[in-house]
Amino acid sequence: HQLYLGRMILLICIGILQSALICLGDLYFLGIQCEHPFLFILAGIFASFVYVNIIYALAVAFRHIGKAVAVILVIIQIPGAAGLYPIEMMPEFFRRLKPFLPFTYGINAMRGPIAGLYANHYWLDMLHLFWYLPAALFVGLVIRRYAMNLNALFDRRLRSEEHTSEL
Repeated sequence: HQLYLGRMILLICIGILQSALICLGDLYFLGIQCEHPFLFILAGIFASFVYVNIIYALAVAFRHIGKAVAVILVIIQIPGAAGLYPIEMMPEFFRRLKPFLPFTYGINAMRGPIAGLYANHYWLDMLHLFWYLPAALFVGLVIRRYAMNLNALFDRRLRSEEHTSEL
C-alpha cells in the first residue's frame, strides 16, 4: 500500500501543477471571462486529482491492459461527456454512457464558474466526481492483488510471442 500511495502522490503533485498551470493560463494568458476564477481553478485541480487516481489505478492494477483501457476511456469520454458537441447531437451510445463518465462532471464543474453558478450544481458535480475516488482506490489497492496473476500470464504470453517472432 505504501509503494502504491507513494507513487500516486508524486503523480498527483504533477497533475495538480499541470492543472493549476492550465487553469491560470486560461484565465490570465487566454483571458477567458470567468465569473468565479477560484472555483474554476478548484474544479480543474480536483478533476485532475480524480483523473490521475483513475488512470494510475488502472495502469498499476492491470499494467498494459489497464493503460489501454485508460486510453480508450479518455477517447470515449471526450465525445461522451459533451466535451465536443452538445450531448443531444451525439449518437445514442454516448447519450447512454454520459452519466457514468467522470469527464461529464469535471466539464460541468468547470463550466459553472465560467458562465455563472446555478443553485448548487457546481457542488453536486464535484460530489459526483468525488465518488470516482473510492472506486479508483479499490481497484488500485484491492483488485491489484488479484490481478497480479492475470498480469503475469499476459507478460508470459507477450514474451513467448516475442521469442517466437525472433525465430
